[in-house]
Amino acid sequence: MPKVSVNAPKTPVTEGSSGIAAATLPNVCKMPGPPAPFVPTPLPNIGKSGTDPKKYSKTVTIDGKKIAIKGATFGSMGDVASKGTGGGIVSANVEGPTSFLGPGSMDTKVEGKNVQLLGDPMLNNCGPSGSPANAATMMGVLQVTGFVTVITGEDKCPVCEKQHKALEESEQTRTDASSLTSKLDEVVKAKKKHLATMVGIVKCKCGKNYADHSGVTLTEFTNVATNLGWNAPEGSLSLGQPDPEYKAYNASVARIRSRLAERIGEDKLAETWRDAEEKADESMASGGTFPAAYPPGACAAQKAIVFARDKKAFPGALTEQYYHCKGKPTSAKIRYFDAASGEVKTEVFAHGSTVPPCRTCERIVPLMICPGVDKEDTCQH
Repeated sequence: MPKVSVNAPKTPVTEGSSGIAAATLPNVCKMPGPPAPFVPTPLPNIGKSGTDPKKYSKTVTIDGKKIAIKGATFGSMGDVASKGTGGGIVSANVEGPTSFLGPGSMDTKVEGKNVQLLGDPMLNNCGPSGSPANAATMMGVLQVTGFVTVITGEDKCPVCEKQHKALEESEQTRTDASSLTSKLDEVVKAKKKHLATMVGIVKCKCGKNYADHSGVTLTEFTNVATNLGWNAPEGSLSLGQPDPEYKAYNASVARIRSRLAERIGEDKLAETWRDAEEKADESMASGGTFPAAYPPGACAAQKAIVFARDKKAFPGALTEQYYHCKGKPTSAKIRYFDAASGEVKTEVFAHGSTVPPCRTCERIVPLMICPGVDKEDTCQH
């Protein structure tokens, strides 16, 4: 879909925008007992802007797709397991409609009604009539344009010189990343701190989640991830805590390098790591004119993959999502191949967006996913 802005940089929600709204306030449903006839249990509920859209525009479209306007709703998924015992505690529904809580644009209307926008808060799993709501998504609708391929699998592995399967983003890792950043945002705002970071979610072949973020792992991040039932490394610093002489940062990077060297050998790592460091130095010295290349060992994808491999898990899918506490875009531009247009593009990515690999990850991540010579790419936990 062409880029259309309303109250820029915000964009309208349409039936073709692939928007998702994963409930961040608990979607508590009735699940079968014992001991009681039912047990109140939080279940996921994920609204999708292209599923069962209702009360969208009738005559006005964007790229042929109807537009979400005031009063619009769309379908959801994720909590059907509670259907037999009554569904949502409040709504008595499962996979109920997702409705907009925010007013949308106050000065852009379609068919006389406000256009609903990226970031509008949502009500999830509403009752059959549209109310009451059983949960809410305070982050709002996350619009997406397509899944990111981290590694295509077309090139020979630099470690074993064989071809491996592609490592791609999945719908679930994208949704999980949104859920995590929403919870993280609540903590950051409650503590009145500043945070801008990449969040990495690895889903292993067995379906377990492993999470980390760029830079030094924060204890608050670890707590959010573990409260979601996921795996995350122990935090080294707290929000706002200084890192004198970058001791925690340097230790984190050294650990990533050491673990990778243990797995593939120093001889196979040294040249690639040195090349990645040079790219990072060039990117930093350019003042943002070069495509982003972050220091090796500091990126969310690299950290999350190493953590998963340390737990004897093998990556099955990966999402890197950008988070900024004030909703700002990435400070550096990312170079990537746009499969839809067949062009190489260099641009910034918005808060809440899935971000393609930086030039460092392009070099380092392929080393991390090699299972080893004559070994299977399966989990060993």
